[in-house]
Amino acid sequence: MEQLQNKVVTYEWREVIKRGLLGLSIPIISLTYPLLNQYRGETNSVYTFVDKIIPFNKIFIIPYVSWYVFIAIFTVVLCILDKERYFKLLITLNIGMITCYIIYYFYPTHVPRPMVTGTDFLSDLVLNLYAADNPYNCFPSIHVLNSMLIGIYICVSEKVSRWIKATCVIMSGSIILSTMFIKQHYFADVLAAILFAFILYFSFRSRKFNLDKIKIISYTE
Repeated sequence: MEQLQNKVVTYEWREVIKRGLLGLSIPIISLTYPLLNQYRGETNSVYTFVDKIIPFNKIFIIPYVSWYVFIAIFTVVLCILDKERYFKLLITLNIGMITCYIIYYFYPTHVPRPMVTGTDFLSDLVLNLYAADNPYNCFPSIHVLNSMLIGIYICVSEKVSRWIKATCVIMSGSIILSTMFIKQHYFADVLAAILFAFILYFSFRSRKFNLDKIKIISYTE
């Protein structure tokens, strides 16, 4: 019996690892971003009166850069606990990012950065971000799109605990706000990404996938 239990546990983790390999599609698709994040002539602006109201606040650099950890942690959570929603999340993330890249190509936008004069740790983080990421490819915001999609799929899963859901919502919300407070995105970039996230979610909510037929690595025992 113990050998059988060990075999079942081993098999389950092999399946989790195989599912996790699909998550590599996200960083692979992201390789396209630097090619588009360049000045390519005339750019557009989606500035609104809301952006005038929102002040620059360097403290929001912390949730902004935590986006990468946020994505890694909560995609792994779904990969382990809820494979159906994990696959739907990956599908919507891939479609969403590719669509955003197409929009960036045909409708390039620009968000001017504020002057940051501080020499403290947070100011340095903001300046390093500005140096590493050109102020293009803004509408809609992929930071917001991915945060929303992960937040939605985590919250609708019956297999995820309440405290994980609460943590995800808090982190997702702070990341979304951070895009505007550190002047990486305009309000319209954020609003468009939120609407797009819900469109993607509802487009796949009722779809059923035969997950037993999804095989990544074939092996014999």
